[in-house]
Amino acid sequence: MEEKDIIIKAGELFVKYGIKSMTMDDIAREMGVSKKTLYQFVENKKDLVKKVMSLHIHNQQDCICEMHSAEGNAIDKLMEIGAFVNQHMRSLHPSVIFDLKKYHPEAWGYLNKHKEEFIYTTIKSNLEEGMSEGLYREDLKPDLVARLYMGMTNALIDSESFPSDQFSKEELHNEMTKYHIRAVLSKKGIEYIKTKMEKNEK
Repeated sequence: MEEKDIIIKAGELFVKYGIKSMTMDDIAREMGVSKKTLYQFVENKKDLVKKVMSLHIHNQQDCICEMHSAEGNAIDKLMEIGAFVNQHMRSLHPSVIFDLKKYHPEAWGYLNKHKEEFIYTTIKSNLEEGMSEGLYREDLKPDLVARLYMGMTNALIDSESFPSDQFSKEELHNEMTKYHIRAVLSKKGIEYIKTKMEKNEK
């Protein structure tokens, strides 16, 4: 088993069962390897979590960049990216975000950096593209709106305002995306969405 295989499998286990609940013994057993094999590639569980988070972010950024640079307009791209993120949220164990934030601050820092730099840049670029296409309102301030979007993403990790037993991460992200899209659309953009939805219903 190679290091990347171990990191990928560990990531799948964390997503399914949470991070805190999975010991190195559990991880080794689920993978069918010895703990000695695991420790050939990672120093400890914290190191494993950091490597899992780093690979996850790298893969997610690659996928989102590909969608963002593909053919199509800004609305289509944003909706495709939203669907991609929702797919990941759907399988995420409710405790993963909490576990990261409380027990793995360095890995949590990777996620925050990803959000504050990559996601911000992607949203700002999408806003500028949509405005140039006439699909988003011409009076938008891309930097400000992108920062507002970043503020909304905090809802995904605020367990006090949005308890996980009442709101799934997928539901929160889906509603946030719809809220954002409807807020930025121009009249032309609204008509495009309406036509797109009518076609999808047929």
